Amino acid sequence: MNKKLVLTIAFTMLLTALGFSQKIKLKKGKVLVDGKAIMKYERQGLGAKMTLYSLDNDDEIIDMMYVTKGTTHYRGDDFFRMFFSEDEIKVETSQFNGMGWKRVIKQIIRSKVLDMDGNINSEKLKKFARKYDENITNRTVRY
Repeated sequence: MNKKLVLTIAFTMLLTALGFSQKIKLKKGKVLVDGKAIMKYERQGLGAKMTLYSLDNDDEIIDMMYVTKGTTHYRGDDFFRMFFSEDEIKVETSQFNGMGWKRVIKQIIRSKVLDMDGNINSEKLKKFARKYDENITNRTVRY
């Protein structure tokens, strides 16, 4: 009886977690969240750079780049650079290393910086920047 209870609770938790997760798709130049287009995107630089645009007027929302610093075989110094155009906030973080673009966008949505209509919440963005920005470019010594 005890095993059935534990399995039932575990199964319920799994279904709950799957039910609340959002499905992000990048398809035909649009970012789809649970099947709804919330913004447009464009990849550049062999996929190392992505720019997100609003659906309505093609205004730039977020410019994101995966920076390798020229060390293609060493990933310890790689980071993501995100520039939120409207608020003019730059975030440089290595905490998203190993994530693809879908997971980075999902993290931005999960942090409530980006809503389901493709709008930026400025207060949540400031909190996101305080949490993730590592100021990598300014603290890196270059020879």
